[in-house]
Amino acid sequence: MAAAARARVAYLLRQLQRAACQCPTHSHTYSQAPGLSPSGKTTDYAFEMAVSNIRYGAGVTKEVGMDLKNMGAKNVCLMTDKNLSKLPPVQVAMDSLVKNGIPFTVYDNVRVEPTDARHHFESHQTHTGTD
Repeated sequence: MAAAARARVAYLLRQLQRAACQCPTHSHTYSQAPGLSPSGKTTDYAFEMAVSNIRYGAGVTKEVGMDLKNMGAKNVCLMTDKNLSKLPPVQVAMDSLVKNGIPFTVYDNVRVEPTDARHHFESHQTHTGTD
């Protein structure tokens, strides 16, 4: 990644850190000191958020097959549209899936949301754009 691009990413991350949260839960100006809870006990809480992985950077499309293999993907749907399916990023993604032995089907009728084909694919989905 070029130095200018790294600097821009670092700048944007700093701006996000400085942005004050305006939601009612986090916009207060106080904080509770450890050990001052009403019960006197502190409890560790854990939670899990199931979210999509979004990877950004030069060459990450070449790694999609490796990533899906590491996740145990069995039947992948590569979703794109008719125009993107003719461009190099989609071919790079398909090459990566083939190289890593991941069975896949290309669904290139995506318009807005790719929900029409969801019931055909039980394992994973991958979406490509332009690099």
